[in-house]
Amino acid sequence: MKATILFLLMLLLVAAAGFVFLFQGGLRLRDEARQIAADNDSLRAQAAEAELELAGEVATREATAATLATAEHNALLLEGQLVDSQLAAEELATQAATLGQESDGLRDELAQLQGEAQTRPPVARIVTPLDAAIVPLDQPVQVVLVASDAAGLTELTLEVDGRRYVSYPLDGETLHARTLEWPAPAEAGEHTFTMSAVNLNGVSSESQTITVQVQDIEAANAAIRAEVEANVVALRGLEPLAPITPVVLSRDALRDRLAADMAAEGDPDASRDDVLELSAFDFLERDYDLYAAQLELQGDGILGFYDPETAEFVVVNEGALLDAPAQWTHAHEFVHALQDQHYDLDALTDDAVNSEFQAAVRALAEGEADLVQRLYLTEGGFFSQEEFQAIVTEIAQSDGSELDDYPPVLISSLSFPYSSGYRFVETLYDAGGFEAIDAAWADPPRSTEHILHPERYLAGDAPQIVTLPPLTDTLGVGWELLEDDILGEFFLREYLDQQLAAAVAERAAEGWGGDRYAVYWNEATGGLVMALRLVWDTAEDATEFAAEYPDYPAGLLGVVAQPQPDGSACWVRGEAICFLQAGAESWVVRAPDTATAAAVLAALRAPDA
Repeated sequence: MKATILFLLMLLLVAAAGFVFLFQGGLRLRDEARQIAADNDSLRAQAAEAELELAGEVATREATAATLATAEHNALLLEGQLVDSQLAAEELATQAATLGQESDGLRDELAQLQGEAQTRPPVARIVTPLDAAIVPLDQPVQVVLVASDAAGLTELTLEVDGRRYVSYPLDGETLHARTLEWPAPAEAGEHTFTMSAVNLNGVSSESQTITVQVQDIEAANAAIRAEVEANVVALRGLEPLAPITPVVLSRDALRDRLAADMAAEGDPDASRDDVLELSAFDFLERDYDLYAAQLELQGDGILGFYDPETAEFVVVNEGALLDAPAQWTHAHEFVHALQDQHYDLDALTDDAVNSEFQAAVRALAEGEADLVQRLYLTEGGFFSQEEFQAIVTEIAQSDGSELDDYPPVLISSLSFPYSSGYRFVETLYDAGGFEAIDAAWADPPRSTEHILHPERYLAGDAPQIVTLPPLTDTLGVGWELLEDDILGEFFLREYLDQQLAAAVAERAAEGWGGDRYAVYWNEATGGLVMALRLVWDTAEDATEFAAEYPDYPAGLLGVVAQPQPDGSACWVRGEAICFLQAGAESWVVRAPDTATAAAVLAALRAPDA
């Protein structure tokens, strides 16, 4: 029994030892498995890293291959360019050699020419007067002589009518110019001028001879004017009611007369008031020299004019025979003399009538004169083809660029009676000939609206009479009235055109039915107030103006409108421009501030205004 127990114990010990051995072996196997797994992960990481390095090397190799290919391509290009450069260098070398040979040839030719020049006779020319020139009686004639010679000049001689007139010794100059005066005789006749020169070698030039005609130019011009005037009478169908004798002035004398006339019409304060009035509509800056601008425009630009106040027909002439363009201008101005005798042009200078009526009558006068002038050119057969071309050329050369420095309002106001006046008169003439124009003088247009829209004149669409109350009490002490007048459709359009598109400005002003404006000035504060009341042909015209006008002050001042308690809108920046549409009437007020503008609007709209 004991032996059995001992045997069993031994078996248990053996089993325990086996279990321990197996357990330890399992532990070792598990540890080895974990080590193998770790080694496996490490190997995978190393393999991935190796793959990345390999991919980098592949990419580097590809980039290197691409760079190498580019370098090889560039090398080929450079080789091609080098070949081209070598060819170009060879071509340039050939050209240089050719140019060198040509240069040598030119040097030889120059030397030959210089040698020939030494043996050639001098060159002598009379620059002025021109051959066949017409010069006035008993007036000094400027003569310009020029001579040249490579060897050098020793003498310059001028003969008149075959006799030596003057001789100048020279000191070897190769080029010499001389200006002198020849007193024309008091009798008409033909005279010859002959010029010659001698060089250092004793060689004389070929003589140059010109012929000049000494004439009584004023008598010749008087005959030309008489012929032009007779043609105009026949063309227009109006006979002079009294002799018309022109006053002939030089350009300088004309400037002096215009300056005297402008000085007699007003003082510098009056010109300043005109500038302030125009500045109220943004046409001029307040410091603009209007007097000087008007004097320049009239003194330099006109060839003649008719003065209704003195009934004088003034023409500009510097002592020259009237050419075709001057004759054509004379025809225009002579029409004005006929107009004054038949229809009385006093309205052009009558301060008792408003400026709109004056502008309309002036447009009728200038439009008719332009029409007759154009008919004189195209239908009368009064000019040769050469004279016709001279007139057309002179017109084409007058591009108007000399007017670019003047404010647009001055140019447009000067051109309006001619351009728009011509279209007005042309409409009448096409409808009824000169009889229709005679009828217009009997019942003249009364507004620029009539001139711009002849159909409204023919339909009897008279401008509406608009009034404004005085504002001196409203504005208070220190304010004075500068002007109270009518703006009219033309100047309303010009005003709007400064900020609105031309088509918009024309459309907004087209429904004009009448207006009145007033401009006030405060000398002490430099304040300016402008009040404008507009009425329209239709309610639609009023609505259209109300829709478009706000863009004017917004564009001018660069601000948005501020609604006001009285229903107006004001744009404020340094000053205030306020607009109010009341039914079929429009009100525009410009003032130093909104309070002043509101007071002015209230006064204008008062029941008893």
